[in-house]
Amino acid sequence: MKTKTNIIYKAMPYGLIATIPAGTPCIPASNLPKGGYWIAGPWPGISERAESWLRNYGFHIEEGEAV
Repeated sequence: MKTKTNIIYKAMPYGLIATIPAGTPCIPASNLPKGGYWIAGPWPGISERAESWLRNYGFHIEEGEAV
């Protein structure tokens, strides 16, 4: 699976964390009752802040945001 479009990822109260580019690999979030997907790893040009977020929390995206 990959992201369909660019995804602007925000988290309260931190604001904008990253813009995840279209075509970024993702995997099913089988560990969450609501499903969705986890971003599988860093993408080219990822910021230091976004990479830290990826390592510590992960980027969860909704069902319709991946193809």
